[in-house]
Amino acid sequence: MEGKENRRVALTKRMLKDTLIELLREKDIYHISIRELCERADVNRTTFYKYYGSQFDLLTDMENDIIAFINKTVAKNQANIETTIRVLCEYLENNLEFARLLINNNIDSAFPEKLFSLAVIKESFLKNCFGKYDAAETEYLFNFIIYGAFRIVCMWLNSEKRESPETLSAMIKRIAV
Repeated sequence: MEGKENRRVALTKRMLKDTLIELLREKDIYHISIRELCERADVNRTTFYKYYGSQFDLLTDMENDIIAFINKTVAKNQANIETTIRVLCEYLENNLEFARLLINNNIDSAFPEKLFSLAVIKESFLKNCFGKYDAAETEYLFNFIIYGAFRIVCMWLNSEKRESPETLSAMIKRIAV
């Protein structure tokens, strides 16, 4: 029975997340009401409040999904930056609508900082640069590469004729290394 309950919870959360994406296409998060979100998702408000306190909590949960995936992917592929970037780009492409909303609509302007402050990203970078630069140069280089790669990915996400994740990851690796 618990597996069925877990599936039901996951389905409800998925419906709420999909509906929030749908509504974010139409208006900013400050103008989305819980009533409207629940009606469109066909979910009872009591059920919504069982999992989330507000539409902002739902958005945070969605961002945390992305952050968790990035964390896991970077940790798993630390030795191969190109594979890491390719897997991340594939994930973003599979979640294109939300990724575009997140980077274009400023629904959470702090999101890039949340990404760049992930310890696993810094650790991976430091492993690849170990001993090549002094501490100050390493810090500047980290920011230059991370923010630059982020902007490249933003441009890529907004392009209608995107390169493949493989092509983009190879390009970022060539530029960054």
